Amino acid sequence: MVKPKDSSSKESTESPSFEDSFHRLNEMAEQLEAGGLTLAEATSRFEEGMKLVEFCNELLNNAELKITELKETYRSAETQEGFDDFDDNTEADLDG
Repeated sequence: MVKPKDSSSKESTESPSFEDSFHRLNEMAEQLEAGGLTLAEATSRFEEGMKLVEFCNELLNNAELKITELKETYRSAETQEGFDDFDDNTEADLDG
């Protein structure tokens, strides 16, 4: 099984970053487009690339979910704390 490569010297159990994986994916796409690879090499790079695409998509989906949750938490806290009312009162106090 081909695993995404991690260029850092950290433990091998740590997942590579999105940026590292995306960079590797770009390198592999360039190699495939340039040609000159054997069928086995091209197939191997394609397989690794598909795994990297899946990995990057998973990271993006997780980031999107986290952002959505943070927005909902912020909106919920804003409503519960009455931040809108607080902001309006502060402006009125400054004018008066």
